[in-house]
Amino acid sequence: MRQAIGRCACVIGFALGCAQALAADKPYEFGVFPHLPLAKIRALYEPVAADFESKLGRQVWLSSKADYATFRATLAKEAYDIAFVQPFDYVEAHDQHGYLPLARRASDLEALILVLPDSPLKTLRDLKGKVVANPPVEAAVSYLTTMALRDAGIDPANGVTRDYSKSHFTCMQSVLIGTADACGTALQALLHFEREKQMSSRFRVLYKTVPIPHTLFVVHRRVPKTDRDILLRTILGWSKTEIGRKIIEDGQFFPFVEAHDVEYDVVRKYVRGGKPAR
Repeated sequence: MRQAIGRCACVIGFALGCAQALAADKPYEFGVFPHLPLAKIRALYEPVAADFESKLGRQVWLSSKADYATFRATLAKEAYDIAFVQPFDYVEAHDQHGYLPLARRASDLEALILVLPDSPLKTLRDLKGKVVANPPVEAAVSYLTTMALRDAGIDPANGVTRDYSKSHFTCMQSVLIGTADACGTALQALLHFEREKQMSSRFRVLYKTVPIPHTLFVVHRRVPKTDRDILLRTILGWSKTEIGRKIIEDGQFFPFVEAHDVEYDVVRKYVRGGKPAR
């Protein structure tokens, strides 16, 4: 009986050891929120995944989704080991799903409300009764646009017509083709759009919203601390390496700094204040 128990214990121990080894060899999944068209995300973030992979000595698979809602659902299922997320998704991911902050963009995030250069609109209050486009309702700039409209005394649900489009690019395109009077977007998206379309000075900034802490890299608690530390050092060190500087330049990023959860308490206050009008 003792021999049988011993053999059983050895089998269990071997199985657990194999499981741990397989887990250690399993690639990390790196999710990027769909703020740009998927082809653009792949072009910009594949070098990031490759840099992570080389530093970790472990495969890193890049992943995104066609829309914000699907990405948020996947994040809520804790499917991503590493992710690049917008501030409002971070708050939920941290508070409910075990994600930890790594590094954020050094600048703050603000929504730029854009109009055409010759638009008669001069102030935010002039948007009353107009069509205001945004990326999907879940996007950080959509929240910020809603807050700005409220601060200007405009009911964001009834005082304007909200046009939530598929991405930042389609938001700006709607202004160019005249189906929207204004677009609430972000500086990085605007820079990518102008580079993609090989144009500049096609928009005028009507209004800049109050700033909040920017988009950030997060990591799930299940990732060992040694790997979390490697990821943080890699991101913070991009400005010092040729590969890293290219990542920053191509992605229209600003250098990253270490992120701390307390910095996003201001975002939590926005969340408690209510979601954007649909």
